[in-house]
Amino acid sequence: MKANRGIDEGPRRGDGVLLTLRAERCAGCTHCLRVCPTEAIRIRRGKAEIMAHRCILCGECLRACPREAWAVPSESLEQILRKGPALAVLDPAVFGQFGDRASPGSILRACVEIGFSAGRDMGEGVSLYRDAVAHSLTSEKVTAPAISSDCPAVVQLVQVKFPALLENLVPVAPPFEIMARRLKREREGELPRNLCYVVPCPAKARAATQPLTPEGAYHQAVPVTDLYNPLQACLHRMPGDAGPWETGSGMAMEWAFPGGQSKALGVEVALTVDGIHRVAEILELAENGLLDEVPFIEAWSCPGGCLGGCLNVRNPFWARFQMSSGVRKNSSRAQEGGEFRGEKEEWEGYLRHQPFSPRAGMRLDENLQTAMEKLRRIDETVKRFPGIDCESCGSPNCLALAEDVVQGYARETDCIYALRKMRPDEAAARGGASGKRLPKSKRKRR
Repeated sequence: MKANRGIDEGPRRGDGVLLTLRAERCAGCTHCLRVCPTEAIRIRRGKAEIMAHRCILCGECLRACPREAWAVPSESLEQILRKGPALAVLDPAVFGQFGDRASPGSILRACVEIGFSAGRDMGEGVSLYRDAVAHSLTSEKVTAPAISSDCPAVVQLVQVKFPALLENLVPVAPPFEIMARRLKREREGELPRNLCYVVPCPAKARAATQPLTPEGAYHQAVPVTDLYNPLQACLHRMPGDAGPWETGSGMAMEWAFPGGQSKALGVEVALTVDGIHRVAEILELAENGLLDEVPFIEAWSCPGGCLGGCLNVRNPFWARFQMSSGVRKNSSRAQEGGEFRGEKEEWEGYLRHQPFSPRAGMRLDENLQTAMEKLRRIDETVKRFPGIDCESCGSPNCLALAEDVVQGYARETDCIYALRKMRPDEAAARGGASGKRLPKSKRKRR
């Protein structure tokens, strides 16, 4: 996803880390279809299919699936290390997975023990992001309410469903991208060929490998779930004080859960919201002009912030308690190490000078006249459906089915209630051959 690309048609197969369906596990149960915030999932031929141009990688389908059919493809630790020296950058959420006994320093040391050349926390990236955002919030160019651009899923939700709010997104590169760019400058000529970002969610996984600017890219993203067991095994063998607490500042640690960002920015009155559906409700209010008095919206796609990411291991509420407890107990030790402070010239380099681009996820057609004609046909078609949104057709609701029919991805006879009312000849005429499949570039089933 590049800033100067214009309309971004969304993720494609081969464009980085995407969700894949393990078809042998999928029972077509509609659990994932019901929770998708952008109506990007359909049930076709008894299996779930994803419309990638609408997908924002929020991970709701992974949480909802009782059979664990959805997955984030990733390489094993052995495969990663086989490529050569690898440096691991840990998302702040990682430090909440091991309890308050494991210090940030011991977790970073454990990364080396399991094979990485080094482990780094996100303290520097978070500090620079905070300084750049603080500057943006005092700028005359800021559009109220300013919306945090830290969560990639929230940014994509705005791009897909609320393009009118694109100018409200804080124009700053996210902390993990800032960290990658710093490391590449800091270790020029020595940077390992494998720069890995340990991530709590699919949205960060893709954003890390397909960043807003190429210089902020990681070679690969590694889910927390893939490293938890080897790290935990190493930590069990270490004494509790095997690494310093000052390695990660308290501010960077608290960044992983709701409220931490506003606290770090010093925003006295901020609207904090977590959970993608609640975020969508707040964005709708903002789009309707009902939140103009709100200075800053701290929005997190996952319930509980990054600690609630679907690629984490621990309960987010337990993890938040443990992180808060650790920061409180070791506040003096963390302060001894000092907090990273970037020069003005540095954090200014992470301000975006090009606006965020919309994605055509909800657009019916590129041609306005054609789109209006399709909209008219959708209005006519949906009237022939019962309006009970039973999902038996494989679409999330009757309106979505009408859209799928007009777009050629479904048939009217997919609605069993409409089929009952039709004469056999009429059903045959409206059903015809199977509705065409989603274009290969937009399908994610394997």
